[in-house]
Order: sequence, then C-alpha cells, then structure tokens
Amino acid sequence: MHETKIPFGERDGTLFRAHEVENGLRCGCVCPGCQQPLNAANNGEKVVPHFRHAKSNDCFDGFREGVRRAAVALIAQHKQLMLPALTEIAQVAALDGRLLEEKVELLPVVITADSVERFVDLDGLKGHAVLHQSDRQLVIRIKLSARMEYERYRKLEALEHSSMEIALHNLTLEQINDPASFELAVLYEPATRRWTRSMRGEKLMAIAREKLESLASELNAQWHFEQRKREAAEKAGQLALDEEKAKLQLALDEHRAHQLQKASEQQPIDQDNTVQGRSALIAGTMLKAVQAWGAKAIECSACHLLSPPESQFCLYCDSQTSKVNQVVLSPDIVLTLDKRMRCSAKPEISVKAAPQLVVRPDIEPV
Repeated sequence: MHETKIPFGERDGTLFRAHEVENGLRCGCVCPGCQQPLNAANNGEKVVPHFRHAKSNDCFDGFREGVRRAAVALIAQHKQLMLPALTEIAQVAALDGRLLEEKVELLPVVITADSVERFVDLDGLKGHAVLHQSDRQLVIRIKLSARMEYERYRKLEALEHSSMEIALHNLTLEQINDPASFELAVLYEPATRRWTRSMRGEKLMAIAREKLESLASELNAQWHFEQRKREAAEKAGQLALDEEKAKLQLALDEHRAHQLQKASEQQPIDQDNTVQGRSALIAGTMLKAVQAWGAKAIECSACHLLSPPESQFCLYCDSQTSKVNQVVLSPDIVLTLDKRMRCSAKPEISVKAAPQLVVRPDIEPV
C-alpha cells in the first residue's frame, strides 16, 4: 500500500498522531518506515491531520510501518484480543453414497494473555505479535495489503502454534486517527480478523472426523452386508434363470425331435407353403380350437397357426422367431371365418416367417 499521508510519526521511539504534536517540522517526528523527518499537517479544518515527508523520497513504508507498530503496541498494552470465529465442515463419505457432515464452530471470544512479545522472528517469518497464555502461543500478523500472502500463510500453517491475521488495510485515515475506532478495529472487531491456523479448531475437526468415520464404518459394514445379500440374490437368480433356460432348451430339443418324428409320418404338401394354402391351415386350426379346445389355443407369432392351449411350443413350425401367445376365440367365429381370412395379412406373414412347416396340422379341410 502506498500512502503519502502518514498517520503516525515517531519521536524518541514513541508513535504520535499528527494532532498530538506541533504543526510542521516543529513536531520533531520522523517516518516510522525510513526514519526521515516529517511535517505534521494538523491545522486544516477540512483535511484529516496527518504527516508527510519533509523532503520527497521513495519511502513506501511510512503508512504501513506506523499502523502496524501502533496496532502491535495496543495489543501489548492491553494483553487482550478478540479471537476470530471459525466455521468448518468435517466430511466423510460412506460407501452407500451418503456424505456425512458435522459442523465445527468456534465463536468469537476475548482472551487475555500472560505476556506479549513484539516482532518475533519465527524461522524466517516475522510474527508481529506473539501472545503467551500458559503453555500456548498465538502468532499474530497485521495485514496492511489487500493481496493474499500465500507463501506467508504456508509458513504460518507449518508452525505448531495457532496463528491469525488482523487486516487493517481497509481502515480510513479518520478511523486510524480516532483512538477508539482504531482500538476497536485492532482488538475487538470480528470483521478484521481471521484464523491462519487454529490448533483448537484442528483438534475439534479431528474429533468430528473420528466420530463421522465411526458412523461411516457402521454404515459401511451394513452396506457390505446388504451388498453380499444382493450378490447372493443375484447369483441365485442367475442360477435359477440358467436352470430355467436349460429346462426350456431340453424341452425344445425334445419338441423338435417329436416334430421330426411326426413329420416323417406325413407327406409334405406344397400347397401348404403358399399364401392360399397357409390361409386354409390357419382357418382350420381356428376352427379346431373352437370345436375341440374350448375356443382356447396358443398362437404362433411366426406361422400364426393355433396349437392346443397346453402346448409349450408351436406344433408346426421351427422358426427361430416363434413365440406363443394365449388366445381365446369367439364361438361364433365360424360364421365369419372365411371373410376374416380374406381380409387378414396373417397368411402372407406366415409364409414369410415360416416358409416351410415341419408338421402339417391334423385338421379337416375348411
């Protein structure tokens, strides 16, 4: 941050605000950043009292150093500080797809330190203030820039101590000049502070995760139990299906053998494989169903001939596409059978799907 208006001047190691000293060079103050003389501007009615360099130079640190040192001095003086709030969510995924969650929350709380160290070197990282309380330490950084300091955050997170930052870069010169407003922002304002690392928060997160992992373990055990049951049921179902297929294939093989036996006892009739001949056969099986099978039958989806209702397969064709469906005929179908067959597409479909019948139906001519 580059500020030409400097809120604090230094004299004999003590920081002063511009309205606390004489005007101009008579203030006897130097810049907290570069240690060069300052002019105090405190007589204006419209301008907020501030310092500026007596001679123009390349100093960029006067504003930041002054505010940072003043903030640290307040912390050391009061030995008291509002800790930031913390809200995190512990999450553990269960095998059934559920995401288990538990909120970990620390409310803002004021602590009192036993002692405060200023500007402490911590393995190459400057802790602007280190608060000591019993055997615990809290490292504090005063942030005076809007940019994120990722490398510093990484180093702070590597320390085995809690650490937080107090962001003062959004304070106006008026707020800094007002002792009460500045003290509030430094010591107590929740909006200016956040955790870099909270040892207590990490401990609570570990407890929450352990609790969730225990619950997930129970849920996973139940999931594994249910999974084994599902797999066993699927295996049993597949075995039953395979057994049913095997039985069906055996029955079909026996049926095909019976068809061939029956076919060997018949003389093939070429007319049966024409549309006209197939129409007569379909009509004949329909008539037989009404007269001999109680108007019930099964119809082949390929040749459309009707077989007795107890049949498992079509008695007449060996089409690979053959499926049988139960049908119930109207007893008076005999009266309209001839007309029905003249209008029906079934004979033509029958010849295409089953060009040759294996067994000729045992029916009377229609």
